[in-house]
Amino acid sequence: MEDYPSFLKLYNESFPPDERRELKDEEHLANFIKMKGGKFHAFAAKDGDLFLAFLSYWTFEGYTYIEHFAVVPEHRGKRIGALMLNHLFKEVSPNVLIEVEKPEGEEQKRRIRFYEQNGFRVREEFDYTQPAYSSDKSPVEMLLMTHGDVDLHNRDSIREMLREVYNCNE
Repeated sequence: MEDYPSFLKLYNESFPPDERRELKDEEHLANFIKMKGGKFHAFAAKDGDLFLAFLSYWTFEGYTYIEHFAVVPEHRGKRIGALMLNHLFKEVSPNVLIEVEKPEGEEQKRRIRFYEQNGFRVREEFDYTQPAYSSDKSPVEMLLMTHGDVDLHNRDSIREMLREVYNCNE
């Protein structure tokens, strides 16, 4: 929580409005975490007091879902992201699911390559659209990528994630 201002700045700069939830203030985030009953977690990378990156994730049966992951732009390319992923694989679970934007531009292609270099693979078992975070946001066509052994055969495979993260009861 002491890094909330740095986290919020990076979060808002790194993700388009339709790809993020609204976080009003530190208390709102704390209440959200408490409400999710131990399924939602986050950690940050720091160098002393310098905030470098964050990764937020959810724990579900059979896999961990990364909701948001960003490194401060001036610190990208320094292996911070790879170290954070390795920490997640070792300390939480090697079985990880993540959504990524479709490779329509160079930035999206670079992001997919980064995940592939860190052991993820694109999963195309079914088309995937990220549900809208709220009624004033739009759904976003995405790709799913996994690391490790994530059972992903149809939307039923991610029903718990859709319900918990997006309040979606498909």
